[in-house]
Amino acid sequence: MSPQGRTIDDFEAYLAEMVPAVEREMAKFLETERQVPNLHDALQYSLGLDVDERKYRGKRIRPVLALLACESLGGTVERAMPFAVASELLHNFLLTHDDIQDGDDVRHDRPSVWKKYGVDHGINIGDYLFAKMYEAALGTLERGVEEDRVLRLVKLLTDTVSHTGEGQAMDISARQRNDLTADEYLETVIEKTGYYLACPVQGGAVVGGASEDVLSTLESYGKHIGPVFQIRDDIIDMTMGKGRGQKGSDVMEGKRSLLVVMASERCTDEEREELFAILDRSRANTSDADVQRAFEIFREYGAPERAEEIAQGFLDKCNETLEELPSPLKESLQAASDFMLSRRK
Repeated sequence: MSPQGRTIDDFEAYLAEMVPAVEREMAKFLETERQVPNLHDALQYSLGLDVDERKYRGKRIRPVLALLACESLGGTVERAMPFAVASELLHNFLLTHDDIQDGDDVRHDRPSVWKKYGVDHGINIGDYLFAKMYEAALGTLERGVEEDRVLRLVKLLTDTVSHTGEGQAMDISARQRNDLTADEYLETVIEKTGYYLACPVQGGAVVGGASEDVLSTLESYGKHIGPVFQIRDDIIDMTMGKGRGQKGSDVMEGKRSLLVVMASERCTDEEREELFAILDRSRANTSDADVQRAFEIFREYGAPERAEEIAQGFLDKCNETLEELPSPLKESLQAASDFMLSRRK
C-alpha cells in the first residue's frame, strides 16, 4: 500500500501491512544463542513476542510511523526498518520502567513485566531494552544510511530519552503537590510525551533525507500532538480504562492529571481536600468507591469537557503545523494522527 493515505482507514491498512514486517525484523534482531534466564525470555515477554495473540503486543504504532515518514519522503522501508525497531524498543524500555514507577500491575491485558519477573529484573530488563535500542539504530549503517544521518539518529534517541526523563521527573514530583497549574501540567506533558511521539517520525524522516526545516516542523508537531494524546489518555482512563485492568489507574497512582487540575480549580475547599486525600492514598488502600468519588468531582465541575477544550486547541495548532509539511508526508501524518486520537484504550 502507498503511504500517501488520507484517512484513518488508509493508515489502519498501512499499519496492518507493516506490523508483521516490523515484528519479523525485531524477532530476527533479538535472536541470540545465549539465553540468560529472566532476561532474554523476559525481553520477549515485554515485547509480546512470546505469544501469537495480537492484544498482548500493543499496536506497534511508533515503528510504523518511522516507516511511514521515510516512505512519504521517498525513502524505503528497508533503510528505515532498523530505526523502526529502535523506536519500538525505546517505547518498551520506557513502559517497563514507567510501570514500576507507577505501580501498574497490568500492561496490554496481562501482568506487567515487573509484576511477572519482579522489580529487580524489571529494572534490568528496561536497561537492556535501552542498550538494544542503540544497537538497533546503529544497524541503519548496514542498510546504507550515511554516517552523518546515523549519528543524527543516535542524537535524536539521546535527546528524546533526556526530555522524557525530565518530563517523568516533573510528573512524579507533581504527585506530591496540590497546587499544580494547567501550564505546569502542559509543560510536563510536552517534555514527557511530545518529544517521545515526534521521535519515530523525525527518525524516519532523517533516513528519508528530510531537510532541516522539515525536521524542525516535525519537532513542533510532536510538541502539539503530545498534549492532545496525553489529555485524551487522561480522559480515556476515566471513561474506558487504558488496558491496565480497570478504570481509574491514574487516580489510584495519585496522578495529578489535567482532570485533577481542572476540578481542583473550581470545587469547594472540602471537595478539594477530599479529592487530594483520595489521590494521596496508596494504590492498595484506594477503593473502587474512592475512584468513583474522584470521577464524580471531575464530572460535577466539568473537568472532562474543559480538558477536551484544551486538547482541541493543541490539535488545531498541530493541524496548522502539518500544513507546513510537504506532500505526501502531510497527508500521511494527518491520517496517522486521526487514527491515534480515535483510540478508546
